[in-house]
Amino acid sequence: MRNPFLHFLFFIFLFFLQTIQGQGSNLLIQQYNRGPALGQSYSKFSFKVGPQLNRINTDLGTTSPTLALGGLFEIEYHLSKNISLVSGGQYTPIRYRYLEKETTYQDLLNYINFPLFLRLQPAKKLGLGLGTTYQLYLKGEKKPENQVDQETTLYPKGIFKNSLGLVTQLSFSLNPFLAVFVNYRWVRRTSPPLQKETNNTQGLQLGVSYRIFQIK
Repeated sequence: MRNPFLHFLFFIFLFFLQTIQGQGSNLLIQQYNRGPALGQSYSKFSFKVGPQLNRINTDLGTTSPTLALGGLFEIEYHLSKNISLVSGGQYTPIRYRYLEKETTYQDLLNYINFPLFLRLQPAKKLGLGLGTTYQLYLKGEKKPENQVDQETTLYPKGIFKNSLGLVTQLSFSLNPFLAVFVNYRWVRRTSPPLQKETNNTQGLQLGVSYRIFQIK
């Protein structure tokens, strides 16, 4: 976490966590002229699905990311009305271009991600998340662009591997069922020194989640 942007997100996350924990009944009465709604109900479990647009690149400095459409299934467990744990699964395709021997290639990599992070709700429609993600590698292909005489090459096993990373999230609820979000995620795993491909990726994810079911 040497990136200053990541440090900034982390401190913002801690600030809102301290704010939520420190807002007792006396402070609520002073601010809103009423006590806390202790009897107010909320959903313990929520199940959500939706599309997710990925723009993820490597750390090689020679690749440029392209957009790829994925999807998600999300399970949210509320520890309280404003704090919840989020897990589930995400289909995460990663696409990027690079130049090799005067030919432009595109890597087509497919992963399943299993995130686990803490989500805070400092405002009625705003959510902040921070946690980890485990990335399960499915398959990868190397495809030449604008070269009809060359075929797509399937990467052999052992080049790309399962990896672990971190994820931050900013979400906004449009209504009780629909929300939009943006993730910044970075994944790391050491590769052999002589291997030109890398398992290190980072980038943005923009998505929409729709609540299909809840348990109160």
